[in-house]
Amino acid sequence: MLNFLNTYKLIKGKAAIGVELLFNTKDSFTLIAQELEVKKEHIEINKRWVDITLEELAKINTKKLPIYFSIGGKGIIHKKVKFNDYTKDQELLSQVLPNAVLKDFYLQKSNVLSNECWVSIIRKDLLDGLIYKFKEQNLFSVQVYLGPFILENIIPLVDHPVIKTTLYELLVENNTIIQMDSLASVSEGEEYNIEGEHVNSHELIAFGSGLSHFIPLRELNPILCNEITAIEEEFYNKNKYVAVGFSILVFFFLLTIGNMLLYNSYQTINNTLQYQVSSNKKYIDELGVLQNELLIKEEFVKNSGLTQASKVSFYADQIALSTPNSIQLNQLFINPLEKQIKKSEDILFNYNKIKLMGSVSSSIELNYWIKEIKKYKWVTDIIVISFIQKNIETAGEFEIEISIN
Repeated sequence: MLNFLNTYKLIKGKAAIGVELLFNTKDSFTLIAQELEVKKEHIEINKRWVDITLEELAKINTKKLPIYFSIGGKGIIHKKVKFNDYTKDQELLSQVLPNAVLKDFYLQKSNVLSNECWVSIIRKDLLDGLIYKFKEQNLFSVQVYLGPFILENIIPLVDHPVIKTTLYELLVENNTIIQMDSLASVSEGEEYNIEGEHVNSHELIAFGSGLSHFIPLRELNPILCNEITAIEEEFYNKNKYVAVGFSILVFFFLLTIGNMLLYNSYQTINNTLQYQVSSNKKYIDELGVLQNELLIKEEFVKNSGLTQASKVSFYADQIALSTPNSIQLNQLFINPLEKQIKKSEDILFNYNKIKLMGSVSSSIELNYWIKEIKKYKWVTDIIVISFIQKNIETAGEFEIEISIN
């Protein structure tokens, strides 16, 4: 799952432990270990341990770093043999141990020339028992190699024709091990400067094992073992789940922060708009009042007849011409008020009405004049509102209302 992530530093990690495990007997072994870490684009040795146990290594590895083992000592056999592209693993094993069966051994191959290679073998029961102990101690043994061939990446950096390791003296030619001789005792005398790091000969294989975490080997493949593969997958999956889970957590955290910032932005805009609405509400109310006043005035103008051709002067002239000498007009109102004007009340008019007030010598003269006015086509009706005359010697006061069409 998500295997492409295995090559990323976040998943693979910036530190690892390289271990050389040396079998003294079938049930006894010695460990030499180094912790390597990338610091400012350089690989440095953080810690070194010599002659420790698996239990001690498990306690030391508090960070749960991946561990790369290179196994040597008793029970491991190395031999340079002939091969070609069609040579099978069983044939290689037979050149090392005649009559041996492949199902009983783990086999590792390291090329020397186009037709020669080093073959390293270890019994499956021996390595399986060791792997079981790895699992018991919860050690992430992600890769296992045999012998000193893990030095593939270190040989070009050392640039020595002869390299000593814990158990072997290696003859090197063209960056390849062409001869391997066992030492009578554990070598501790040589020291090698590898890109600024000083590594003793007995630490060289442990250093090379740890270095394979950062610089993958091209020619040498690790031992193929289902148990080791399962441990390696467990290590990478654990880191992937942590990294992916943390990434998802960060994503949702940033999403939440973004939503909060967006909400605050919209809230600020909303508050600003609410304030503007509140500030402009009085203008909206004033606009409503003005619109109502406009409607009233438009209705007034419409009912007053001002939108049509004005006949006010015509009506006044006709009434004046028809008035006899016996009648004196005192007041003439066209579209008179319905009632007296009062504060806080609308002004109401009697449209299409003409009110006349004046004095007349007798009621007969008034009636005669009313009949004359009724003859005009624009007159629809005439009502005598009042007529008051104290005696025949005094003029009578009258008030009449003319309805016009």
